[in-house]
Amino acid sequence: MSKVIPLLICLLSLNLYAKKPVTGQEIFSKKCEMCHDIYGPQTFQEQKDMVAPTITLAMKSVTIGTDAIEEPKTKAELKKLTIEFLKDYILHPHKDKAYCEETVFKRFNTMPSLKGFITQEQLDIVLPYVYDNFAPKDRDEF
Repeated sequence: MSKVIPLLICLLSLNLYAKKPVTGQEIFSKKCEMCHDIYGPQTFQEQKDMVAPTITLAMKSVTIGTDAIEEPKTKAELKKLTIEFLKDYILHPHKDKAYCEETVFKRFNTMPSLKGFITQEQLDIVLPYVYDNFAPKDRDEF
């Protein structure tokens, strides 16, 4: 018994100091990329195995939808509104809220809620990273 208590303390200490994802890129790699691939399929089998659209396609749909519905005046406002939409959609997805085309729903259905899988703090870190790296840069790219 006397050896068990120090072992438990050691294991608990390791868990406290375990590195948790803190950058947008780290969170994306651990929480998003498992479904939303960056580069897209290279083979027919990879295409068949996809469980969600690529992140660039998803961000293009969300950005275009936000731009069309919300009519932001500036790029900064478009980013803010897109991130606000994603914060809600990731935790409370519903087909009626989505900006994806019908063909995307036929192929992938509605994404599952990530409530309990990703925290609000992680969303606050990862969504600006996702927007900055995967959303269309200009309206010309829509």
